[in-house]
Amino acid sequence: MSLTPRLLAVGSCGVVALLVLMFALGFQVGVRMEEKGARAPQVLAATPQSAAPAVAAPPAPVAQEAP
Repeated sequence: MSLTPRLLAVGSCGVVALLVLMFALGFQVGVRMEEKGARAPQVLAATPQSAAPAVAAPPAPVAQEAP
């Protein structure tokens, strides 16, 4: 009784299953990347930035008590 035919069948089924799973994973990654790429220009267009940088106001002076 030789295990070689069974080993080849199990190995080839494993390789086919691995390829199918890798294809499905690649498909899902591609769909998510496409969704992110389609939303990015809309977000940037909805929030325009001004040409001048924002400058923070200086802090108010703190009064010190005399000893």
